[in-house]
Amino acid sequence: MKTTAPWPLIEGDVEAAIRQLGSPLVELAAGNVPAIVIRSAVDPTECQSMVDMLIAEELLFDPQLPIPQKFIDQSIPEGYYREGVNSAPKYAWQANTAMSRTRIDVGTSLGYRGSDKEDFLSASEETHQLFRRIFADRLDPVRVIYENLEKLSCGKKVVTAYEPDGRRYGPAIIRAHYGGYTYKPHFDSVKLREIRDNYSVYQFDHQFAGVLVLQNTTLNDKTAQAILHRCLWQPEVDPYIKAGKFHEYAAAHDIENIEVHLMPGDLYFFNTRSIHEVPGLDGLLPRIVLATFIGFSEDRNEIFVWS
Repeated sequence: MKTTAPWPLIEGDVEAAIRQLGSPLVELAAGNVPAIVIRSAVDPTECQSMVDMLIAEELLFDPQLPIPQKFIDQSIPEGYYREGVNSAPKYAWQANTAMSRTRIDVGTSLGYRGSDKEDFLSASEETHQLFRRIFADRLDPVRVIYENLEKLSCGKKVVTAYEPDGRRYGPAIIRAHYGGYTYKPHFDSVKLREIRDNYSVYQFDHQFAGVLVLQNTTLNDKTAQAILHRCLWQPEVDPYIKAGKFHEYAAAHDIENIEVHLMPGDLYFFNTRSIHEVPGLDGLLPRIVLATFIGFSEDRNEIFVWS
């Protein structure tokens, strides 16, 4: 339901966010702000260089060429995730996905692979090795996310999520969205949606996302941008999300939203319990991001980051 209290997008640099909010991550956890945007966290020319490298390494493909079969086989369906130890697919919303919409992950997704813990942790270690290699002689964009998050935390330590035995999760994930790939209104949570109570990240009170834009897609002077709704997930909202009718629910309850306009090199953090979406835009280039999930509790000194 709409409130008269302001819901300002916080943007600029880390210092500006701290000046405005005092404790930025505490405010983000409470839903008092939609997102914290760090403009030009990475130089756009460096972002383009990374995209070129990913294509040269055959980790992504050139959209102007035919799609190699291996990428068709690897494509992640829209809305796909898994719950707990169940290997059967779940969908955040009901949708018939067009085959031309392709998402390629470079890295290891807890939401996609976490139902088999041993497989996920083994694949995560391979992701560490891959990222060490491909970012060895250039700016490490994963480190950019971690360092900005640590500054915003005002005293906490940011680490890659790990299990009690020391095994690590993936540090981040690169996601490339081709052919108008869409995220309909949904939320993300290892605790409330995926129910991964056998993972250490389940213990955190709040979950955020950190997203660094490497490349955006453009169509008729429009770019694909995220929309955040001023609605923290509650069970009563779930049927509308799964039926693809959240927009009707939002209109009936006068729920406001904000579009977060990002350019390559911009980094933003948001509360993943806020209902959010990225409408598809079938431009020539794919939308490519480096993304993380983040576990935050006010009473814990460490902040966990994973893919």
